[in-house]
Amino acid sequence: MSKIAVLGPKGTFSDSAYQAYCRKSSEALIPCYYSTIDETFHAVGKECAFGIVPVENTLDGYVQRSLDLLLEMNLHILTELTVPVQFSLAANAAGLEDIKTLYVQFKSSGQCRRAIDRLAGIRLVITESNMESFYKLKEGKQGEAAIIPQHMFRREEWEFGLENVTDSANNVTRFLVIQPGESQTAGAMEERIKVPLYVMPAFDEPGVLFQILKIFNDNRINLVSIMSRPTKKNMGTYNFYLELSGEKGQWEKIKEAVEQVQSRFPVKILGVYSVL
Repeated sequence: MSKIAVLGPKGTFSDSAYQAYCRKSSEALIPCYYSTIDETFHAVGKECAFGIVPVENTLDGYVQRSLDLLLEMNLHILTELTVPVQFSLAANAAGLEDIKTLYVQFKSSGQCRRAIDRLAGIRLVITESNMESFYKLKEGKQGEAAIIPQHMFRREEWEFGLENVTDSANNVTRFLVIQPGESQTAGAMEERIKVPLYVMPAFDEPGVLFQILKIFNDNRINLVSIMSRPTKKNMGTYNFYLELSGEKGQWEKIKEAVEQVQSRFPVKILGVYSVL
């Protein structure tokens, strides 16, 4: 039975994504939990055959570290799925005014801004995972609070709590299922197609981005996302992360457009897949 690397520990939204993937794909996979995004990525192809990592949230945007590692490592995206994400605030305190310290995961903080802003003057501690925030709260120190996954909130367990502190009722996080090696296209032509890729211009010059976008526009390819990412080599130089989307039967047109871009710039295709 294959192993899958999951951003842990058990009980996080990444764990929920892993369970959802197993249900939708009917694959029996053994989860291995890792403390950071880097550790999760680097386990794929070593300790684990697959990985599942967060890439984008409705409220807080892209997970920048995931985008960087997709470019840096020899991995490809097998598919993607979304998980509803809601948060609660639990506290070892009588009320909001008695909270002195708040633990919150680095991406969760951007999804609960209104609740955090109500706690003026507190000590804000950023954690690596929602479960780390939960375990800190479980230590029971008076005056401490944590933002935790709503599915873990039990009002009777805490001196004070707010069941929902998420900025939006429609908040979801998108997760990618990744594998070692280059992108495979077999089987992706029968459903709606998603193609994430990086375009990496060798040097900066006027009109570079326009040239890239024009190719997809001329080929009538739907470009659903674009983001510039620093090359980390020279100031002011960027790679471009793009996501293409197409209906059933559009693969040849998408492939043709990508090949036109490849004739002018280096391109790394991160995946060609159908969304679960």
